[in-house]
Amino acid sequence: MPYNLPKSFLSASQINKYLSCPKQYELEYVLNTKVETKRPYAMSLGSSVHKYVETHIKEMLATELKPQKDTDIVLLANDDIDAILSDETIDFEDTYNKDTLKTYSQNLYKVWYKELSPILMPSKSESKFEDFVGDVPVMGFIDYVDSSAGYTEICDLKVVDKSKSEADARDSIQLAMYAIVESNPHVRFDSVVKNKLPKLNQVRYKYSPGELQYFTDLIGEVATNISQGNFPRTAPNTWMCTAKWCQYFSQCRGKYDGKK
Repeated sequence: MPYNLPKSFLSASQINKYLSCPKQYELEYVLNTKVETKRPYAMSLGSSVHKYVETHIKEMLATELKPQKDTDIVLLANDDIDAILSDETIDFEDTYNKDTLKTYSQNLYKVWYKELSPILMPSKSESKFEDFVGDVPVMGFIDYVDSSAGYTEICDLKVVDKSKSEADARDSIQLAMYAIVESNPHVRFDSVVKNKLPKLNQVRYKYSPGELQYFTDLIGEVATNISQGNFPRTAPNTWMCTAKWCQYFSQCRGKYDGKK
């Protein structure tokens, strides 16, 4: 069926936003009322680590999988990292500045480097796809594809406070979408965990055909609801339905404050 989607496609982040709060999805994507705010430093930290890893793998692919030195990658990615860590775009919250956050991102990249660079066998890096899940147009980027386990895995890199679990992988719309468009049920989370002593944690999952059909149906239902203009509010007792966590609060629940 033809769909009426505001961006003409769905991404995993759009689907997650709709399922978390359809009204928030409408305000951001349909009504274009998104409030411009500074990026949380944690988001910029994650983007920086991703850029180091992307640079590393692309250099491997350009040199027939030749091993790379972490110091060389840090130099190669320097301009891109500086652009990501622009002082004007980040809310450092008096915790970091550009230089200290850059150093931290390098240290986290080196955690990934120490554990994975000796064994990594990549075939793709930051690979864009424009495809269909069922009859729904979708778009996204796959961090990398790796065959070091003896079979091909679709990998998503996370920079997180807590390790991802097998249940996180099983329930991930993002990983399921990757598996469907790549016709490969083997997926993996590579989590760089920001402990006092940062570590790398890997979680693997293999989707069954039935599980992938569930996600296909779910994505189809989201596309249908968006196309039909169904944007109910989320439950008022959810953590995100607060002024602290929802930038659209004043346009939704907050506009009723003080009314008698």
